[in-house]
Amino acid sequence: MRLRHLSPIAAAGVLLATPALASTGRQPLTFVSIFADAALPVKMIAVILIAGLVAGPVIAVTRPNAKWIAAIAKSALPLGFAAAAYTLLACALGVANLGVTPSLPVLAPGLAEALMMAMLGLLTAGVARLAGELSGRRPEDTGLV
Repeated sequence: MRLRHLSPIAAAGVLLATPALASTGRQPLTFVSIFADAALPVKMIAVILIAGLVAGPVIAVTRPNAKWIAAIAKSALPLGFAAAAYTLLACALGVANLGVTPSLPVLAPGLAEALMMAMLGLLTAGVARLAGELSGRRPEDTGLV
């Protein structure tokens, strides 16, 4: 896929996201607001995963075959899902202690936080794995196959 094809895809993504930004009288839920409302352990894991997301390709370029890339690739997924499980556990405890069935707008921020952490873990693991695979190739390799 060429880069010039990404602009129409990004524009289509914005159009598809507009129902999520419907006017409710409250501020829309964003990644920054999800992070701001997260518990401290979830914030710490998010910072670690974002650091791994940036560090993986940087390490691959500066030090090919570094063991750090493999460590990031192997640990990002469990970290992301541990943070997601922590958030879902906190949501379940809140619902159990509330005594009444909460509405979806009440549950949505917690579910969005759990999904964001799972996505961040998957993204970091995938980028680190790809960086490790591409940096481990021999110089005589010309293709990806």
